[in-house]
Amino acid sequence: MGINNTLQLPLFFFKVSSLCQFDFCPKRSKIELFKQYAPFKFNMKGKRPMAIGNRLHYLFSYPLKNFDRVYLKAKLGNNRTFEKRVDNIVVRGRYDDLEVITIDNKKYTILLEVKTTSKKYIATFEIKAAIRQLQLYMWLMKEDLEKFGFPLWENGLLEIYSQRNGELLRRIPVYYDLNIEDWIRYVVECFKGLKAIRPPDRKICKFCPRRVKAVCSWYKARMRRGKDGYM
Repeated sequence: MGINNTLQLPLFFFKVSSLCQFDFCPKRSKIELFKQYAPFKFNMKGKRPMAIGNRLHYLFSYPLKNFDRVYLKAKLGNNRTFEKRVDNIVVRGRYDDLEVITIDNKKYTILLEVKTTSKKYIATFEIKAAIRQLQLYMWLMKEDLEKFGFPLWENGLLEIYSQRNGELLRRIPVYYDLNIEDWIRYVVECFKGLKAIRPPDRKICKFCPRRVKAVCSWYKARMRRGKDGYM
């Protein structure tokens, strides 16, 4: 009888929406991925922007019916959470929406990431996080889209809308990252302490969710000492 010497590592499940925060704040990403939050109470002022954002996400996520789009979404599984494994990390996420285009009689899929903001503009680091989020969705869904005959187009689209008037503020093409699995491994090495990481610029802290600030040692150190802290 043979002996299986393969080390069975425990699986960790990483949400795309939290993993994508790593590039501009690894501490926030780690907290959101591993921290179990206590119930957090929002006042009505806190609820209103969230409610508006959710409603606009629906309005701007291409609700118009066309056969190819409806067919493909049904084949993929409406409201399905996609997942893919890298070593012992399972990355999971649910995309916003998609378009189907036809080029030279062949159908392709453009994945869409829709963001809304109540501000006049959206910060560069927030855009970069959204780009990474869409790249992760493209990686998660690539094989399924090919299987159903609607492969990824050369780029997806990040669309940013104003919560004030519904205006499209920016439309950004997002290209597939061929090295994204290596990036995921790098993130894991950072979380294990095998790679050095540093805090982001202090001005980014004000954009962090309150529930993350409440448990963030970097943020607390900055408030206490008025200078950068370390993870």
